[in-house]
Formats: sequence, structure tokens, C-alpha cells
Amino acid sequence: MPPLSQSDAPDTQDIPQIITDQQLAEQQEYYVRRADEYDDWWHCRGVFDRGEKFNTVWFTEASEALEALNGIDLGTDVLELAPGTGTWTIHLAPRAPRLTLVDGSTEMLAHNPVTSRDGVSVEIADIFTWDTDKRFDSVIFTFWISHVPRERLTTFFASVARWLRPGGRIFFVDDRMISKEEPHTVSSSGQTIVRRLYDGTSATIVKNFFTPSELIDAAKVAGIDLEVRETPTFFQYATGTRQA
Repeated sequence: MPPLSQSDAPDTQDIPQIITDQQLAEQQEYYVRRADEYDDWWHCRGVFDRGEKFNTVWFTEASEALEALNGIDLGTDVLELAPGTGTWTIHLAPRAPRLTLVDGSTEMLAHNPVTSRDGVSVEIADIFTWDTDKRFDSVIFTFWISHVPRERLTTFFASVARWLRPGGRIFFVDDRMISKEEPHTVSSSGQTIVRRLYDGTSATIVKNFFTPSELIDAAKVAGIDLEVRETPTFFQYATGTRQA
């Protein structure tokens, strides 16, 4: 599939100007509480099992994004942001001699089978405030970019560029807007959606659906050349290179 240069613009009618630190803290707490449930979503189990036809399309399209990840040279030093339970980390670890994982949830990482492997280091930190002097050959993040507030997107890409060596690679994958129809979504407004947990409680999290052009432009400001692609239904993914 050729790279996209534009897509239908999201409905920005009621997007708030700023996501507060309190809202980001609630988002972090949501993933602490969701740790035991997260893999059901990815593997289409339980309430997320919507039938053979749906599941087949889901996994086929996920394979397209994974193929793109497998097609890039990760180098020796790899940084994965928000690795969570490790659904994508398991594909990185065999290829990365040195892998650094940064996540804000100990509970999510407790499900990640890669954390105890040789060559893997783990940092528990808020990705919005975390920083390092170390430089990496590649930076990977999966199902994270949609949780970045719009007003922080350019700043986030600037951080990614700073963590990359010149010529370093970037890969990310995330949802398309159809995820608003998922079983655990209660409502959505502006930059946020409300999701329900198995225990019946709900939480409000940031959920943005950036167009390819928004992502390409924000990355370009940071000195990253980005190509964004979308599968027919579920996923948006990107590969890129930090300019020398």
C-alpha cells in the first residue's frame, strides 16, 4: 500500500485547547487498572471477540503493520515507549541486542514477558516528563501516539528526535477512528473518550486520531522524515528516519 499524504480530517468541533495534567494522571491510572484486561483486547478474547470474520480482518491488518516493523533496521540500541504487556515487545527483543523499555505502569509491565531478558533495561516513568542523554538507533511506540494531546504532538516528536542518533529509525502503530466503536468505549468528545473496565468503572483518557498529514508535518518540524500508512479498517502505522 503506498504512503498516504492526507486523510479525512477528524471532527475538531469540540476539541479542548489543553489536556490537563489531571487528565493525563487519570489516563495513567486507567492503564494501571486495565493491566489484567489489556491482552483480551489485542487477542480478541471475551467481549472483544466479535466473530471469526472480524477477528480475521483484525489479525490480517495487524500483520501488515508488523511486516513494516520487521522491514526496518532497528540497529543495536532500541527504545520502546509504552511497551505495556509486550504485544509488540516480543517482536523487538529477538532483534535488539540492547532494548530499553519505558512505561508508567508497573502493573502493565508485569505481564510483559521480555522485561527479565538479558540486554533489556526497564524504566518506570511518565513518558511526558521522562528524558535521557542516551541516544538510540531506533525508537518504537505502539498504541501510544493517540494518547498524546494535540498541543503536545510537536514537542513529543522533538523528544523522539533528540533520543535518536542521526539516521535513526522510528516506527509506530495505532488505532484508526473505528476504535470509537469498541465494546469498552462509552462515549467520546474532543480529545477524549470514556472507557469502561471489566469491574464496571469508567475512566476518561486522551484519544486522538491524527491524520497522516498532521503526523508528517509534526515529525518534519522535529527533523524526522515520516511515511504514514493505513490498513483498510483498523490501523495506522508509520516508519521514519531522523535527518542527519
